Amino acid sequence: MKKLFSISLVCLAIAGLLTGCGKSLEADRDTVYVQKKGSVTSAAIADFDKDYYDEEELKKYVDERVADYQEQHGEDSVSIDKFSVEEGVAKLYIEYKGCEEYEDFNEVTLFSGTVPQALAEGFDFNAEFTEIKDGKAAGAVSKDKITDTDAKVIILSEKVDVKVDGTIQYVSSQYTTMKAKDTVSIKLPEEAEDGEESALVYVVYQ
Repeated sequence: MKKLFSISLVCLAIAGLLTGCGKSLEADRDTVYVQKKGSVTSAAIADFDKDYYDEEELKKYVDERVADYQEQHGEDSVSIDKFSVEEGVAKLYIEYKGCEEYEDFNEVTLFSGTVPQALAEGFDFNAEFTEIKDGKAAGAVSKDKITDTDAKVIILSEKVDVKVDGTIQYVSSQYTTMKAKDTVSIKLPEEAEDGEESALVYVVYQ
């Protein structure tokens, strides 16, 4: 989703230089919300404060990008929930049928399922983990304690906030900061945003 906005704004910048949901989601930062039934809502938040940016051009680009994807994958695969530009900030909310559509549309990793399902898919949980109590870090926890559970897990490779339908119990320690009992902020360094296994973040919840 961030890539979609980035590409859109680059296009608008070039043009300017040349010419002179489940629960509702409210976000102040790029956010991915994985809901109980498997659908995904994303929020892309971007500064829109250049004189040569054009709201209609951005909306047209997003509409065309979504329409092209729907033509190939079905109308229920992805849809625009809402789009707005206010006080120099553009906000785009998109609904996805599931994680597969989100991954494909945004070219990133996003897995949602149980810990056993994730292990079966080849995710090795090769990370240091922090236990979370009442929305706050409560110390280190062994990888084995997590892989022995049947808890739910979200695995992804983006610099976003992750909201879950539940209570977060454990997160991989690197790159993560708790924001609420159901939300964790991921802040990957630029060199780790290529979807590689070393940059995967694990969010375990019930």
